[in-house]
Amino acid sequence: MLSFDGAYPPQEVLDAVQAGKIGAICLFKHRNVETPAQVRRLTEALQQAARAGGQPPLLIGIDQEGGQLIAIAAGATELPGNMALGATRSTELAAKAGYVLGRELLAMGINLNFAPALDVNINPRNSVIGIRAFGDQPALVGELGAALIQAMQEQGVLAVAKHFPGHGDTSIDPHFGAPVNHHNRQRLETVELAPFRRAIEANVVAIMTAHVTFEALDPEHPATQSALVLNGLLRQEMGFNGLIISDALDMYAASRIGSVAGVRAALEAGVDLALMGHIENQLAIVDELAEQARPDAVNRILAARASLPTTLPPLDVVGCAEHQAIAQEIADRSITLVTDDGRLPLCPTPETKIAVITVQPTDLTPADTSSSVTVTLGKAIRRRHSNVCEINIPYQAPETSIGDALEACRDAGLVVVGTIAASEDESQAALVRALHERGQSPVVVALRTPYDIVAFPMIETYLCAYGVRTVTCEAVAKVLFGEIEARGILPCAIPGIESQDIIA
Repeated sequence: MLSFDGAYPPQEVLDAVQAGKIGAICLFKHRNVETPAQVRRLTEALQQAARAGGQPPLLIGIDQEGGQLIAIAAGATELPGNMALGATRSTELAAKAGYVLGRELLAMGINLNFAPALDVNINPRNSVIGIRAFGDQPALVGELGAALIQAMQEQGVLAVAKHFPGHGDTSIDPHFGAPVNHHNRQRLETVELAPFRRAIEANVVAIMTAHVTFEALDPEHPATQSALVLNGLLRQEMGFNGLIISDALDMYAASRIGSVAGVRAALEAGVDLALMGHIENQLAIVDELAEQARPDAVNRILAARASLPTTLPPLDVVGCAEHQAIAQEIADRSITLVTDDGRLPLCPTPETKIAVITVQPTDLTPADTSSSVTVTLGKAIRRRHSNVCEINIPYQAPETSIGDALEACRDAGLVVVGTIAASEDESQAALVRALHERGQSPVVVALRTPYDIVAFPMIETYLCAYGVRTVTCEAVAKVLFGEIEARGILPCAIPGIESQDIIA
């Protein structure tokens, strides 16, 4: 599965597509995406090259999960992510999310979405998954994932359940290290594998592998490069007959044996489509490994390509009012009130100054597009109360920035702090504790993972929002001012606070 640089395909890529050397393309936000219209022009050029060579439609994939990982914004609907859906406990809303994703991606000419993540996020220190997971309960993850998969595939976009056999209980990012799962087979059956069995029941077309070594399955190889995991477990035991796609093979955990060797090992283990990510000289690698193409893999790829729709929805469905309303509905239903000392809803007098402190989003893992988002919580609150002071600090802020923020809000009658992974950032924790100690105990809203309160357990009004997108900030403001109730339910346990086992 080839990738390239540019907002339009290079001629050498078009030539390879026309000649039938390439059957699948992976697009990336920072390499290929400008606007929805530009993406459609790009995909049309690729498909035209395939038609000119008498080839079947090309598989064109991207990461459009919602929430933390959205490759195409710039007018496309920015859905809340999986953990927000987990907080709603609603298969109906998960299906609506799948509907929006499928309809918009196909309108842009993308027919393969690397979503949803079916990882059961049990480890609070799992930075690479986190809010990309629906939660920490296998049944919840499986049901919401199945609903999203079916709805997206009904719109003509192939879903990719990931990261098999499960990436939810790791603390090492495979982009930079080599994670290992130490659990026994019984535990894997009840936790990690259960959502993937549900996805197979829901007829998911493709499954993406994890660059994680599972000691109970194959202690010698990461799942991506393990025949025991891919052929033995996924194909033979679990009965999956669809496409097996590798995660990006430029990550350390897969490429530490060498880039070409890593691709070869994945293909030999049973991967059908080797996603080469940012590996250099990909066309040369395609030529070098052409003889390794397995007939069974070729047949599965051709069958998937033959199933692709050739008529696209109009481009104006991208970001349409119907889809934006669905995004807002999901956000509104997801906001979770963990604890409150009676301050909500907020009823400030006109003279009351509200200080809103937010953290500049950053990409905490390469599987992250948060750095492109501007947090609009302050603006959302200002629409409801004019006397607002907005303060922004960097992630892992220096002491001077924390001091400046504390001084800027010294005369505020109310402080709202939007945190981002504060359980892993002492500067945010220090800010919140300092506010509390001087009698300005803030309302804290966790704008990423829900675990932040662990860093400041004395806080008495704490909400979880599971994202930084505009619809999420609007939903938070609605809850703060009593326009809607906080109906979300914790989808994963915070140490000391249990999640609830409810599926609607």
